[in-house]
Amino acid sequence: MPHILRHVLAPNLFVAGSAPHLVDFTAALWLALLLLLLRRACERRLLSPLRRRLEAANGPGGDSLAFAVLDSAWIATFAAGLAAFAWWVTVTHNGGCTPWSTTACFADWPSHPVLLSQRLYMVGAFAYYLYELLGTVLGLGTKLKADMVAHHLVTMALILIAYEVTLHRMSVMWQALFDVSNPLLHCAKALHASGLKSLVPLKWALFNGFAATFLVCRVLAGPYSILWPSFTIATEVLPASYCYTCWGLELFVYVLQLVWFYKIVEIAVKGDKAAKKAV
Repeated sequence: MPHILRHVLAPNLFVAGSAPHLVDFTAALWLALLLLLLRRACERRLLSPLRRRLEAANGPGGDSLAFAVLDSAWIATFAAGLAAFAWWVTVTHNGGCTPWSTTACFADWPSHPVLLSQRLYMVGAFAYYLYELLGTVLGLGTKLKADMVAHHLVTMALILIAYEVTLHRMSVMWQALFDVSNPLLHCAKALHASGLKSLVPLKWALFNGFAATFLVCRVLAGPYSILWPSFTIATEVLPASYCYTCWGLELFVYVLQLVWFYKIVEIAVKGDKAAKKAV
């Protein structure tokens, strides 16, 4: 098994003293394929009993809600795990680089130490984005809309760039900051998809929590924690070619957050009608 892990599944990643290299993302491909298999197994095992329960609760036709409930619950589970991992790395293994202390993100670049925990998080996050893209193409599991496909592709490109040029601190911190709201969103979507009236108050409580964390962590903190240091501190440390590429990708992601926040406000104002349109 160690031989397979080192030479086939994750070449270089678990080699003692190894430096970050894009070959590490071989592991992301295997993880993405494993997630597709797990998702398929979950659907086969859980969809039928979930359909029966929802039909019993909602009456005829209630079983049609099962896939959306399972899909949102699946995403919420992995979103919570990735967010927790990102924050653990950010707080304990990120050289002091946090959303409220961004100078450390570029300190001693490019010779600052890169830890295995940072590398594992970046490969794992990349793997989950890849899984969702592959699932969309193959018609398995989560079906992404065009804006989410664009978001995933741009974010994956930023992860690869950060990995190659040793900007692990900034990459992990950014993901930790932006991922806070994801579990709340998908928990709210799962409750919404269930159609159960008794869960409506909890659904809106979770949605309001999601909207608040999205506003704080993405819309408001994004310029302070991501864009400002990228346009100021980074220019004093990084070659111009690195900066220009990352600026364009970062601005694209941030504008997308503004578009999404507009939709969040629309749902908050118009209620379930806007929510159904957005799903």
